[in-house]
Amino acid sequence: MADLQENELLNELYRLYGVAAHNCSNIEYRIAYLLLGPKWKQTANLNPEKVTEVYEKLQRLPLGALLKEYKQHFNFTDKQRELMDSVLEKRNYLMHRFFGTYGTKMHDRGVQEKMISELKDLVFIFESVSRSLDPETWKK
Repeated sequence: MADLQENELLNELYRLYGVAAHNCSNIEYRIAYLLLGPKWKQTANLNPEKVTEVYEKLQRLPLGALLKEYKQHFNFTDKQRELMDSVLEKRNYLMHRFFGTYGTKMHDRGVQEKMISELKDLVFIFESVSRSLDPETWKK
């Protein structure tokens, strides 16, 4: 495989990958935050230690497990459930297959441009979902 030398396109590609990953992390954080109330309500003899324990357990869960919990505690339309499944699929693709999809072709400028375009789409999706989960945006 040809060496991938630092260049402007690669810098943009890695920057966008980081932004996309950051927004995925925000989605996980915000869902965990929204689950605190229902999970604390289920906890017998809630005390400060158990509050912290529930919070830490939720923070360790991956997006798939968080979405499963989220679906159990709140009511969603079929369309909303489809969106959640789509976001999970896109997140897993980004984290586990994105770079592998392009493999040894990453040295090609056209491939880098395609990757950047794909990352821009993912960033838009993840930012939108992250914002929709932010209680601050719910205020009227």
